[in-house]
Amino acid sequence: MTGASAMQPNKTELEPSRRKLRLGSLRWRQAWAGYLFLVPLVAGLIVFRFYAFGYNVWLSFTKAGAFGPPRFVGLDNYRRLMSDSQLVVALYNTVKFAAIAVPGVIVLALLCALLMQYRFRGESVFRAVVFLPAVCLPTAIILVFGWMFQTQYGLINAMINAVGASPVSWFGSESGVTFIVSMIVVYLSFSVPAIILYAGMQDIPSDVYEAAMLDGAGPVRRFFSITLPLLTPSLFFVILTTTIGILKLFDTVYLLLPPVEHSVSTNYGLTLVYYYYYLAFVDAGQRGYAAAVSLFLLLLILGVSFVLLRLQRRFVHYGEDG
Repeated sequence: MTGASAMQPNKTELEPSRRKLRLGSLRWRQAWAGYLFLVPLVAGLIVFRFYAFGYNVWLSFTKAGAFGPPRFVGLDNYRRLMSDSQLVVALYNTVKFAAIAVPGVIVLALLCALLMQYRFRGESVFRAVVFLPAVCLPTAIILVFGWMFQTQYGLINAMINAVGASPVSWFGSESGVTFIVSMIVVYLSFSVPAIILYAGMQDIPSDVYEAAMLDGAGPVRRFFSITLPLLTPSLFFVILTTTIGILKLFDTVYLLLPPVEHSVSTNYGLTLVYYYYYLAFVDAGQRGYAAAVSLFLLLLILGVSFVLLRLQRRFVHYGEDG
C-alpha cells in the first residue's frame, strides 16, 4: 500500500501541468477567435483585391463584350495601346493636370500650414475654412464650381457681363477646361496636406529657431534654411500621395463635362480613368481593352512613384542625416 501510494504523483506536482494545459487551451481559443475576426478582412482582400486584380490582368488579354464569355486575343489590346490617339489625349490631359495641380496643392498647403502656426484674430475660423474641403462632399463642391462657371447663367459670367464684357465659354476651350479642373482639384486636395505639413512643422525643435534668431536670421532665411529642409519628409509624403491621387482623376471631369460621345470639348478634360470608365461601362464591348488601359495607368503610377522615390535620396533630409 505504501509502495503504490509512492508511485502516484502528488496533487501539488500535478497542479502546474494542469495550469499549463488550461492556459494553452485558453490561448488556443483566443487565437482562433482572432483568426475568425480576420476572416472578413482576408476574404475581402482576396475577392476584391487579389482576385479582382488577377482577373483584370487576364481580361486585358481578351476581347470581352457586354454579353458572352471573353475571347482570348493575346497581345492585341496592348498593340492597340500603341496606336490609340484617344489614349494619347487622355495621357496628355492626365499629366497636364498633375503638372499644374500638384505644385498648386503643395504651395497652397504649405502657405496654410505656415499661417496656422501664428496666433491671430479669426484663427479658428481660418482653420475651419482650411479643413472645409476635407469634410464636404466633393460632388457638391464640383457642382457648385460648375454652376459658377456656367456659360449662360453662371455667377462668373454674370460678373463679367456687369462690367460690360462678353461672357466666356469656360468649357468650350482647352485653356478654360484646364483652368477650372485644375482649380477645383487644388481646392479639393489641399486640406489634408496642409494638416500634414502643419503637424510636421510642430515637430521641428524650437531651439533650432532660437539659435538661428540669435545669429540674425530673418523669417525668410529661417524658412528656407530650417523649416523647408526639416519638413522634406512630410513634403515628400504629400507630393507622392497627391501625385498618385491626381493621376487617378475622374470625378471632377465626369461631373463637369458632358459624356465623351456627346461633346468634343470633353477631350479637353479626358483623363485615363475617365477613358477607362467610358470603355468599360459606356462602350461595354471594349472591356478587355479597358483592362489594358487600366494596367497602363498602373504602370504610369508605378513609374512616377519610382522616380519620386529615387529623388527622395537627394532632397529628403531625415533627422539622423544631420
